[in-house]
Order: sequence, then C-alpha cells, then structure tokens
Amino acid sequence: MAQWGRRADALPGAVVTSKFGKRSVILALLAFGAGVIALTTMVALPTHASERAQNIATGFFMAVFLLAGPLAHIAGLIFGLMALVRSNDSRVLGVVGILLNGGSLAVGFLLLVAMASTIGAFT
Repeated sequence: MAQWGRRADALPGAVVTSKFGKRSVILALLAFGAGVIALTTMVALPTHASERAQNIATGFFMAVFLLAGPLAHIAGLIFGLMALVRSNDSRVLGVVGILLNGGSLAVGFLLLVAMASTIGAFT
C-alpha cells in the first residue's frame, strides 16, 4: 500500500530519489520553446493575413509571454530551490534550473522596467 511520498514498488529502507532538479530544467526549456514558437508565429505571420489570424497570433503571443512563460519560470525556480534543499536530489540540475529560470525572470523584469520607463515619452 502506497503512502504519502512513497512508491509502491520501493523496498523498505530504500531511498527514493527526488526529481525537482530535473523538473526545474524541463520547465525552463519548455518555457523557452513556447516563447520561440510564439515569437516565430508573430514574425512569420504575413502582412496581408486576415484580422482574425492576426488577433489569434497576438493573443497566443501575449498568453505565452505574459502568463504561461512567467508562471513556468517561477515554478521552475521554486523546483530548483527545492532541489538544492533536498538531500536526495541532483544539486547540479537544481543550480542549472535556478540559473535558467532566474535569469529569464530577471531579463523579463528588466524589459518590464525598460518599457515602463518609456511610458512618459508617449504622453
């Protein structure tokens, strides 16, 4: 009978390795891949495309860059930190996940600050 945090096929006394470091890196790579797809969709959209197609591409771009990407990077950063704290997880993957996710969040925050600083130029 499986209990919380235990696998049913684990031997008594066997240490089950955690996978938070691996999940952290996977989340970072998935967020980067979704961003590349969204950016490619916006760039590859022809100028004579219908208004509906342009609205769908813009909505997808915004959903990825404003919602899905940051949430995936925040979750990946948390998983990376958890991998560093846990004794049965890969610390190397935790550090790689923290660097990828934290770096992406920092760049996104700097872009947000840069965009906010230019608001006065358009008023």
